[in-house]
Amino acid sequence: MSARFFDIAGYAVSLSLEDTVLWERLSNMAPFECGPSSDIVLDARQVSCIAEKEPEPLLVSADEGFPRITIGKTVSGKWFFTMAPLHNRPTSCICTASEDFSTAEFQIIDTHSSIFSINNVMMLLYALRTAPLGCLEVHASVIMKEGRAVAFLGKSGTGKSTHTRLWQENIPECELLNDDNPVVRCHADGRILIYGSPWSGKTPCYKKIAVPLAAIVRLSQAPYNKIERLNGLQAYACLYPSVSAYRPERKVADGIHDSLSRVAAAVPCFHLECLPDADAAKLSCKTIYG
Repeated sequence: MSARFFDIAGYAVSLSLEDTVLWERLSNMAPFECGPSSDIVLDARQVSCIAEKEPEPLLVSADEGFPRITIGKTVSGKWFFTMAPLHNRPTSCICTASEDFSTAEFQIIDTHSSIFSINNVMMLLYALRTAPLGCLEVHASVIMKEGRAVAFLGKSGTGKSTHTRLWQENIPECELLNDDNPVVRCHADGRILIYGSPWSGKTPCYKKIAVPLAAIVRLSQAPYNKIERLNGLQAYACLYPSVSAYRPERKVADGIHDSLSRVAAAVPCFHLECLPDADAAKLSCKTIYG
């Protein structure tokens, strides 16, 4: 068993692997590695066998073309997850976790999907564990400019990655922070920062960087380019669908609500109806940065 420690959005997590060869393939985690910490919020361990009986699922996430995740609860009170790379594929990993998601064990069933399994276990557990701690794991593509960042939200296929690419191609001094799962953290002193994470979808962009969140923009496709600012309630509704979590769990839901309320009140939010062109990127940049 080999354990390593990682700093993700200022919170220390530990990951222990029985198959130590897998570390070489987890290059996305490497930028976040840190020294041992006594203040671990999440401890996840690979095991050879999980004896818990799989319960009836409380939730099945199995949209076509996307990974399948089930969430249930065992008779002993542990959370129980199963995962597969696609909705119609056999289960590749099972995982059990404590009630507050702070400790977990996972068993890799399909060794061909080991890296998928480890990353998805860690991504899911991190989102659930840190939701009550002021963190929002957000499905977004994030661009940095002038020491601040803009998060672009939208349904899969809307063009989030295309839009941040257009920023990089047409607007000077831009840099991609993360292309799929950044972490927004609400700090006790009022700061709202957005962090790179080890999970960035199909784009290898794994940066241990934190910057103030300048704006949030929800994209939708249109035959024209138009941007408008959203009010507080609209901003909350804009953010809500893009946050990764299991909302039926009360502590998780309360944490998400508190963080979303703080972000919606403090960070300008916009709706951009747009074409996939340079003018759309220039419009959103001018609106946010002036």
